[in-house]
Amino acid sequence: MATWFDIKFRTMNKIYASKGNDIPNDSSSVDYIAAMPGACNEALQLLATAGKFIIKSIQIAHNPVKNLIADGKRILSSEGGTLTIQATNAKSLYAEVLGNVTMTISVDGFVVSSESISSKSHYSPVRRLITNPDNKNVEVSFTSDYPLAIKNYALYGATFESADDVQSFAEVCKYDLKQMADSFYMLSQDGVIFEGSQGISRYELTSDYYEEGGSILVLDRDKPGNYTIYYRAYPQTITASTPDDYVLELDPEVDALVPLYMASQLYKEDDNALATTYRNEFEAGFERLKDAKKETSSEKFSSESGWI
Repeated sequence: MATWFDIKFRTMNKIYASKGNDIPNDSSSVDYIAAMPGACNEALQLLATAGKFIIKSIQIAHNPVKNLIADGKRILSSEGGTLTIQATNAKSLYAEVLGNVTMTISVDGFVVSSESISSKSHYSPVRRLITNPDNKNVEVSFTSDYPLAIKNYALYGATFESADDVQSFAEVCKYDLKQMADSFYMLSQDGVIFEGSQGISRYELTSDYYEEGGSILVLDRDKPGNYTIYYRAYPQTITASTPDDYVLELDPEVDALVPLYMASQLYKEDDNALATTYRNEFEAGFERLKDAKKETSSEKFSSESGWI
């Protein structure tokens, strides 16, 4: 892989021949060198988002905590009045409330907390830890005269480190790949691999997911397991302080095109004809990359002849 020095050196050689193995550092070259990071970033963005994708991967342990409330009630909403849920061994609570709600938590028949919650414009999440060392029955009541005041409620047997860590509850689990994945640009085609879960051992391409908003991966709560997510990444950003020995994440066919683009941008005011020639060479190579790019897919086969 090329270093930042290699890219700068080859770019400068297209503008005028450098003597030896060093990049000229005089009044005739200082403006070119100063403009190189910007030109390089333009080339990398073009190449990585249309010509030759940078493919990276992350692993997601999709293991939602089991809701102790019956599955049939997990997204039920209350039309007002009092809604009561209960479960033995509960240690934490999650619910989403709208309007004015009074929430009361009892353990083994004794009220341990009662509070008023108000959320006028949208459903707000409520997360609470429940002290229940002896695994007694826990009962939680929500009282409100507001329509559709409660939804997505759950009692968990899990003990979370803090109330903020109590897992949300819904039919699906959403993962923000922009927050989780380094330099996330977009999901790679056929890029979600299911690696299995407890009692299920497999490694296969899966289509059991949704994508929202370009970066939100949505997995069904009822399909837990480990997933490998392949995605297209933005290129690294080059700055004036990038060291010469910094290695760029470039395949050889991309490596060869970056100096052409940089030289075409840097030299167009001095020699527009030569700069146009370099740009045409870049565009020809860029089109070849776009024509040749193919997503890596997951395949498996067996040999009928027995050679493998």
